[in-house]
Amino acid sequence: MGKYARWITHKGKRILFVNGAGLREAEYIAALEEMRQELRRDRTGPPVLIDLSQWEMTAVAINKAKEVSSSLKSEGVPFGPNALVGMSGLQKSVADLSVKHKVYYAVTVDEAKEWLVMQDTKHL
Repeated sequence: MGKYARWITHKGKRILFVNGAGLREAEYIAALEEMRQELRRDRTGPPVLIDLSQWEMTAVAINKAKEVSSSLKSEGVPFGPNALVGMSGLQKSVADLSVKHKVYYAVTVDEAKEWLVMQDTKHL
């Protein structure tokens, strides 16, 4: 298990939780790499929750997120439901332009967990 990405269980559902809260650029890039490795290992399209509260949004960080998403897609790794926590309106707008799959913007980690569980049950 990595420093930033770990598996949690909420209401019996397994969720990949990436703790990006307060991270600066280099740490955020490391968190994305950990997420990529976990998703490569799992390959079931699990729900993913990323806490981005007070993270440092930079062009390098955004480009890294795009690169990780593209590489996973090109490797055939499926995307499950994704929830992001702690993003400002501007950050959401940038994410909407960058991300090519459905993302839910939650205010709290608990709200995100609940949404992910509901999305995951739709796929059963």
